[in-house]
Amino acid sequence: MIVIAGTVGFAVLEGYGLLDSLYTTVVLISTVGMGSAPVSAGGKILAIFVIAGGVGTLVYAVGMVIEFLIGGYLAELLEERSMKKKISELSDHYLICGYGRVGEQVAREFVRSGEEFVVVDSNPESIARAREDGFPHVEGDAANDESLHLAGIDRAKGLVACVDSDADNVFVTLSARVLSPTLWIVARGNTEESHNKLEKAGADKVVSPYAIGGREMATLMLKPMVSDYLDVVTGGGELELRVEQFQLSAGSPVVGKSIRELAIRQKTGASILAVKKTGHPFDTNPDPATLLDENAVIITVGTREEIQLLEQLLEVNRV
Repeated sequence: MIVIAGTVGFAVLEGYGLLDSLYTTVVLISTVGMGSAPVSAGGKILAIFVIAGGVGTLVYAVGMVIEFLIGGYLAELLEERSMKKKISELSDHYLICGYGRVGEQVAREFVRSGEEFVVVDSNPESIARAREDGFPHVEGDAANDESLHLAGIDRAKGLVACVDSDADNVFVTLSARVLSPTLWIVARGNTEESHNKLEKAGADKVVSPYAIGGREMATLMLKPMVSDYLDVVTGGGELELRVEQFQLSAGSPVVGKSIRELAIRQKTGASILAVKKTGHPFDTNPDPATLLDENAVIITVGTREEIQLLEQLLEVNRV
């Protein structure tokens, strides 16, 4: 547009021929010198605008080309460095290996519970979804030691192996168990055979989405009110009750006291559902006279605020 405007303008204002007008315009735009110097005031003004417009357009075009060539690479590099730094600062977090339908649901539950986690997946589409959701992520094979180290497995407190393939979940579980012998691992397994292999590979718990889905559908059909109640208890309803577990340490002021003596429900509003003492099975209906021993695990239910009050009363952290 600038070349056409300059060529026509010089032909009209200065009376140049078509070739001379085009030559003068191109010379001005390229800033290599001056062709036939304009004589009239209109020609000089036109020359100023041709030079300014041509140089500005040229700089803009060069900038766009450079941004196209290296801008995306630099942005990706900076994002990767920022992500690595963010992950390196995490501790006591969880690893979600596999960001498919199951992995996304796990991530949503972690977000709802306020837990930190890192997504590990080798599928670019899955990583793109994790990036859009704003979750820390590592693009790589979750069965690879380097990928697990980048995700901070040495500082993590749990790992969820929910890759689509059972065989991949076995490898992920085995790799994670070798790198972190004390890590809590929950793995996805679709068949009975894979359950056994995952447990032998080091999984603490194995979950079958199909079995859980089938039980949920049967419960909805046979006991709809029970299903609604469980939905409320697990946080799916408007009341958002939370089921939490606490392990009592030696320094807890409640060790050696009875449930009746603590008056937990009166003080916090939360309720004790069960007590698990070392070497004993779960007491799913604890008597008020039950004494709370050191290292005992108590299962409680209550709203977020009630659980926080209970946490302060017990002077322990959720486990």
